[in-house]
Formats: sequence, C-alpha cells, structure tokens
Amino acid sequence: MAYLEIFLAIVGIALLIYKWSIGTFKTFEKRKLPYEKPCPFFGNMAQSGLQRTSMHKELTEFYLRTRHHKVVGFYNLRKPMVQINDPELIKKICVKDFDYFPNHQLLITTNERLLNDMVNSMKDQRWKRMRNTLTPVFTAAKMRNMFVLMNDIFGECMQHLDKLSGNPSDGKAFEVDMKVLFHKLTSDVIATTAFGLKVNSFENPKNEFYSVGSTLIFSTALQFFKFTLSAMMPKVFTMLDMKIFDGKKVDYFVSLVVDAMKLREEQGITRPDMIQLMMEAKKESQNNWTDDEIVAQCFIFFFAALDNNTNLISITAYELLNNPEIQERLYQEILQTKEALNGGSLTYDAVQGMTYMNMVISETLRKWTLSPSIDRVCSKAYTLTDEDGTKLFDFKPGDLVTIPIAGLHRDDRYFPEPRKFDPERFSEERLSEIVPFTYMPFGAGPRSCIANRFAQMQAKGLLFHLLLNYKVEASPRTMKDMWQEARSFSLTPKTGFYMQLVPRQ
Repeated sequence: MAYLEIFLAIVGIALLIYKWSIGTFKTFEKRKLPYEKPCPFFGNMAQSGLQRTSMHKELTEFYLRTRHHKVVGFYNLRKPMVQINDPELIKKICVKDFDYFPNHQLLITTNERLLNDMVNSMKDQRWKRMRNTLTPVFTAAKMRNMFVLMNDIFGECMQHLDKLSGNPSDGKAFEVDMKVLFHKLTSDVIATTAFGLKVNSFENPKNEFYSVGSTLIFSTALQFFKFTLSAMMPKVFTMLDMKIFDGKKVDYFVSLVVDAMKLREEQGITRPDMIQLMMEAKKESQNNWTDDEIVAQCFIFFFAALDNNTNLISITAYELLNNPEIQERLYQEILQTKEALNGGSLTYDAVQGMTYMNMVISETLRKWTLSPSIDRVCSKAYTLTDEDGTKLFDFKPGDLVTIPIAGLHRDDRYFPEPRKFDPERFSEERLSEIVPFTYMPFGAGPRSCIANRFAQMQAKGLLFHLLLNYKVEASPRTMKDMWQEARSFSLTPKTGFYMQLVPRQ
C-alpha cells in the first residue's frame, strides 16, 4: 500500500510540474497572435536548450518559418515574447516609440553584487543617466588612446605565435586553437584597457586575472543550469539562496578597480584606460555614482566583451580560411596600410581607413551576429499599428518583445544568398541597398551596444597583425560546417576553433 501511495505522490508531483511548465502556453491563443506550438519547459527553444544546436540556428529557423507574419508569438522557455519581424515595426519600437519600450528584461533575478548596477540592467532614468556618463568613454578620441594599449597586446600575441612556429623563416605550418589564443588576447586587452592591469596570458596563462575571469563566463554546465533556473524559477532560485557567480571572484574585480582608483587619486597617476575615463566621467557627472556602480561598468565590459570579441575574431579567421581570395585581398590592403605607416606602429586612424577590412568585419557580423536577438519590455499600454494604421497588437505593461537579429541577417529578401560570405555587400556602392533595421549587429536605437567601436577596433587591429605575419588555412581538425556544429548560446563548436597558420616569407 505504501508503495502505491509513493507512486501516486510521484505521479501527482510530476503532473503538477508538467502543468507548471506549460502554464503560460495559452497566452498568444488568448491574445489572438499567431505562434508555433511550444515544448514543455523549453517553449520554442528546445533544440538549443538541449544542446542539439546553437541558439543562432534555432532562432534563425524560427524567424524564417514565421517571417510572413509581421508580429508573431515566441516562447523563450516559459516566457511569452512578442517577436517583431518587420523592419519598419522594429524602427517604431526601438527608435520612434522608444519611450514605450525603454528597458531590457532582467535575465537574471538575483541581488548579487554588481549585477543590478550594470548599465544593461539599469532602467528608465537611472539607465539614461549612466548611459550619458558612459558615452564620452567610447568616443573616437578616447579609442585612439586605448588603441595604443591594445597594440602592445597584439605584439605579445605575435611573439607567442612566433614561438609556437619554432622558426618562422622555415615557413612551416602549425595548428592553433584560435578560440584559446584569442580568448587570452581578449582577456589581456580587457585587463589593460578596462582594469589598468598589465598581464601576459600567453607567457603566464595561470595569471589571476585570466584564471578568475574565465570562470565568470558561462563556461560550465553548473553555471548554465543556475542561469536557466534563475530565468525559469526566480523565486526558487532566491529561496535556495543560490548565486550565479562566486562572490569572492566578484570581490576580486571590485578590489581591482577600487584600489586602482584610490592609488591614482593619491599619486596623481593617469592612464588611457576605462578606469581613468570612468573616474573623469564621475567627476564631470552630476550623479553621485557609488564605487560599485563604477566597478559594475568595468565588470559588464569584461563580461560582455570576453566571449563576444573572442568569437568575432575567431569566426572572421574561419571565414577567411574558407575564402582564400578574400583573405588575399585583405592581405594586400594590410600591406598597403603597413607601407603608409612608414615604419611606425599601427594606429586607430590607420585601422579606420582600411575599407576592405571594415567590409570583412561587417560581413562577419551579418552572417554570424554576436547576439542572435535583442529584447525590450513594454512600460505602458501601446497599440502597434501598420503603415496604413491597421492594428497589429495591443501591448500591455510588462509584455516582452524580441527582435530576431540573426533571422533578419539571414533573410534572402534583404541579403541574397545569405549563407555566402560576401564582404561586397558593405562596399560603398552597395551600402544603400541595405534596408534600414535589417542589419543590427549591435542592436538598434538608444539601447544599442555602446562599446561596438571597441569590439571592432580590437578585431581589426589583431587581424592586421595576424594576416601580416601568417596565412590562415584549414587544418585536419578545422570544423567543416559551423552552422551545423555550433551549440547552445555560443557559436563555438565543441570541437574547438582549430586552424593552421603558415608563416609568410
């Protein structure tokens, strides 16, 4: 009898959990919005949630199946989100009627230190004040000064590759996992430009900054589980007093910035990095930002840039090895730029003047956009209408919106042959062909990524040095099809980003 009671109890609990998992799935039916049938727990994200494909691929395929609807319902796990497929409507929500959709959703519901102080987590006027404080940090003039710091890291990376090659003058090819190489490079770039630290992760891969930082991105199954639990069951997450990040490791970053600011104020030290720029911005701002609020901006800079910037360079290199004629043309532009420098170091302005380099990076960001979607939250009742005034959807405060960037970037109506890597799409002659709000690698409107210039500057600077010294080719372990092999949130395949470098003679 006891066994039967236990069995019935288990069945009852399982049924309750199942009912909870589908509890939101009538939302779009009630609100008369087209949608695809969701899976329990995962909604329309089952394939990437179960690590069977990448989020980019799943979101793109969902968009391509539903693009005939200007507005469509999408279930991100259990969360109902209104997906906007039409460029004109995206412009309305992200720009024209921004006041109705000023905030991002909170992906992580937790009171952990720094997380709610990051600019992307801030809301309304608090976000606006911080955004205004940060904007001067990323001007072209400030980027020029930061680029000098970056150049030192590029040089260390090339020295490391020379050692790996044995004797570059032999011209002997060698294999490198580019993700690992560029991960160290990006960590060192962030260390010097954001935190005022000089580290060399190529010579000392066990340095504290790299070791601690590598554990803070979602690199383990446990972190992924905790993030998912926080998103799906925030009350349970809070009740169990769980944390996304190790508090001691977060405190490490806090002390880095606070101690650096204190030392600089006491000794009058200045350095063209983000700490210095934040210190200056704090003095000029009317807002009394706390140390934690200042540190949080350095922290999100690290958290957002480490994986994204690494992926941007890795994926560009992958496309160049698959398109040797494009690689050769880019190499010729690099040689011309080097000659124009007359023996001087690479500069920010020289990088900005490389038109074909810009076309290559722009096409990488189209085909492999770093963020497959962006979100907004409706703050007040809003009726979305078509150009002719036809009502499409009535938004309520709290409704979540998703913009399918990856899908738009691979829509053949806007980008013919979307699977083809074609930098010519971004030539001066063809730029006018791009429909506004179909190309948004860094988001759109006032909430777009503030550090986009920094990410591109790093990628272009490193590729200049890399291609000047090495030709990138496929190795036996180079993946055959990244679209099929990439998994989960990141575009990185489980097999790694292995490529072959051939020293140029």
